[in-house]
Amino acid sequence: MKKFLGILVLVFLLNGCDDGDVTVNIIDFDGSAVGACGLLAYKLTENRALIIKLPGEQDDLSAFTNAFANDATPADTPTTLDIPGEATVTYRAYNGNISSDVLCSNPPPISPIAVEEWTATAGSIEITTTQINNAPNAETGQVTISKYQHSIVLKNMKYLKPDGTNQEEPFRALGNYSTTPTTLPLNFNPDQAAICPATNTIYSALNAGKEGLFIRQYDASLLSTDNLGVEKTATIGAIQNAVTYRLFATPLPAGENETYFCSSASATPAIQEEWRAVSGIISVTTTTFGSGFQHTIRLQGVTFQKGNSTFYYGNDILYGVITQ
Repeated sequence: MKKFLGILVLVFLLNGCDDGDVTVNIIDFDGSAVGACGLLAYKLTENRALIIKLPGEQDDLSAFTNAFANDATPADTPTTLDIPGEATVTYRAYNGNISSDVLCSNPPPISPIAVEEWTATAGSIEITTTQINNAPNAETGQVTISKYQHSIVLKNMKYLKPDGTNQEEPFRALGNYSTTPTTLPLNFNPDQAAICPATNTIYSALNAGKEGLFIRQYDASLLSTDNLGVEKTATIGAIQNAVTYRLFATPLPAGENETYFCSSASATPAIQEEWRAVSGIISVTTTTFGSGFQHTIRLQGVTFQKGNSTFYYGNDILYGVITQ
């Protein structure tokens, strides 16, 4: 019996060291992570690679960023890419172990080289994107987005092998690929909040900053000078008391905050991201200040939304202190 097992082991070793003549029988990438570079997403294990390529030129990554967008997909509605029209899937075996450098270097290294390749002729890729949050801020309760996790599934795959035969695979959960959300500074100075009476807008933005937080069509009673020292509140709405956060592609021109927020026709700078409050309360407490009045404005329990993604601004955030 021992001699028989020894012969089997010897045969296995001889077949496994066939000077680069690799024969692929099954696709198995369990345990390896999903990587990405350029227009490629891939899984690697030892001498094999499963490669998803999105269409586009080398300097145009829009197809990839659309497929792996930083936005949660609706329930039971994944992003679907048809093969081969909207993506290609290739399975390769190499004559040596590979790393991401083999796929991501331009030009690719001389070795290892591919010795067998299967090309997907049919099937689809389903990508389900989930928002992963950071832990709540211990002081403010604010909950921001940590990352977006993209779960990739291959369905009804049909591969054409080099010998002309087909390999079919009805389902494979390929794994998860993560992307990092845009950082929202959320850095405001309460003393720089201001009012645009002509457009019924309250705004806050640092001078020459890249972000703005503004309240449109605010309820005039919020700034009433009656009932001094008493908190006045209004529910945030889609039109009246609408709260919007904007992150700009470039900073606002120095000294031009009033021009931008008080004009309905401002088109520059370009908006990189816009989030709208979908719930929460605007709170204002008015007191005397010298010969005038001071309004202390707070945002309470506000949740912002962009697409299918949300973040919680905090339990009770000081928005601004405005003197009139």
